[in-house]
Amino acid sequence: MTERLSRFLAKLLRHDARKRGLEVTSDGYVNIDAILELPEARNSSVTDIQDIVNNDKKGRFKLCGLQIKATQGHSMQLHANDDDDLTPITHLSEARVVLHGTRSRYWDSIKETGLSRKRRTHIHFAQGEHGQKSGFPPYCDMAIEINLGKALKDGIKFYKSENGVILSPGNSFGVISKKYFKKAYNLRTRDELSLD
Repeated sequence: MTERLSRFLAKLLRHDARKRGLEVTSDGYVNIDAILELPEARNSSVTDIQDIVNNDKKGRFKLCGLQIKATQGHSMQLHANDDDDLTPITHLSEARVVLHGTRSRYWDSIKETGLSRKRRTHIHFAQGEHGQKSGFPPYCDMAIEINLGKALKDGIKFYKSENGVILSPGNSFGVISKKYFKKAYNLRTRDELSLD
């Protein structure tokens, strides 16, 4: 039940809270009591939700009294600046290795169009090596390393969330183009993939 409730909370708080008729504060918080009235959470308690937040190794949620929010990954627009809870990255020393995890079947398309935030407010990245930090999807089989210095120099914004995930809104179109890719490689074999 805990895993199912955790997945439900992530989807609800990132994407569906308003569609489901819940009040969402300007910075993304939702009343836990209102969540517990939804059919998917009716057999749960405030303590169940608090336990999920306290035991979530990825740090996907944050509590404030009897309210909860997702720390990143929103597709619903918040009224406050989505970047208010994030720490801006301005120097390479703040995030030396920035990796985006994906599936190799998307590589040709990514090389053509770049990394896109799609319907979310940010593109997600992990810091350091694969598997060491939150922000790296478990299903991916390849990684793209970003040339952070070049991207920062060209005005692309990067942030660090409270749980250590690196986030970027991309350029004005929500994209980080191939020219900012430092390298790409297969996670299993570590073989580099062509950027051309």
